[in-house]
Amino acid sequence: MKRLVPFAALMLVVGLSAVGCSKSNSNQQNANGSANGPVSDSASSGLKNSGASGPMAGDAVHGKVIFTQNCAGCHGATGTQGGVGPSLKNEKARKDTAAAIAWIKNPKPPMPKLYPSPLSEKDVADVAAYVETL
Repeated sequence: MKRLVPFAALMLVVGLSAVGCSKSNSNQQNANGSANGPVSDSASSGLKNSGASGPMAGDAVHGKVIFTQNCAGCHGATGTQGGVGPSLKNEKARKDTAAAIAWIKNPKPPMPKLYPSPLSEKDVADVAAYVETL
C-alpha cells in the first residue's frame, strides 16, 4: 500500500497538469469578467513556473488571503491553531506541494470540497503554497 502512494501522487500530478492546461485555456476564453471562484488580481498573484519538473509554485501571499476566507474557520486564523480541523503547522513535513494540492482538491470528510468551485486551480496552488509556509 505504501508503495502505491507515491505512484498515485505522481499520476495525480500528471492528470492535474493536463486539467490545468485546459482550465487555463478556458480562463483565457472567458475574458468577459465572469469567473469560477474568487476574483484575484492577476497582475500581482498567480502561478509561477517552477521549471521543467515538479508542480507549479503558487503565490503564498494570495494563498493566505484565500485561506483566511475559506479555511481559517476550521484550521484557525493562522492555520496553526486547529479547532474543527487540525493544525496545519509543519504540514510541509507531512505533504509536499503536489500532495497538498491533491488533498485540497480532493479532501476526506469532514473537510469540505472547495475545488473547482469556489476555488480555482490557481487558488488551490496558492493555498497550498501558503500552507507549506506554516
